Amino acid sequence: MAAAPKAALVKNADGYDEVAARLKPSAKAMWDLPSGSLVNVLDEWVECTFKKFHGFIKAKNLPGVETKAPGEMAEVCDSYKGNTETCMRRHAEQDSTTGNVLCYVPNGPGVVKLVERWVEFQWKGHRGFAKARHIQPAPEGA
Repeated sequence: MAAAPKAALVKNADGYDEVAARLKPSAKAMWDLPSGSLVNVLDEWVECTFKKFHGFIKAKNLPGVETKAPGEMAEVCDSYKGNTETCMRRHAEQDSTTGNVLCYVPNGPGVVKLVERWVEFQWKGHRGFAKARHIQPAPEGA
């Protein structure tokens, strides 16, 4: 059973009034989210490279990735006990069909190179993605 979405606060890390929202990470910005908006976080994804592959892995499978900067190497550890590898997807979607699976990445330290962290969110009935550095924990009681 999936966890309920958690509330988060949009705050541009670069000091601007808005944050670019995208339909998917590879798309151009579709609209701007005003700083101070509350969104529901649906999932967290990491855009990364492994060997010749460039794709997306769920953040929960990359321990400590929130402390890493783009270009740094990250550890892979699948969140399901007993799994020795995790799925890298073409698109940041919970879709493990053959068309979306790029490869399986083995567990271990320094396996993937971080490109960008993304938050999949819902805001006023719209789903989208924003760079994770612009999304903060919601204030108490939000």
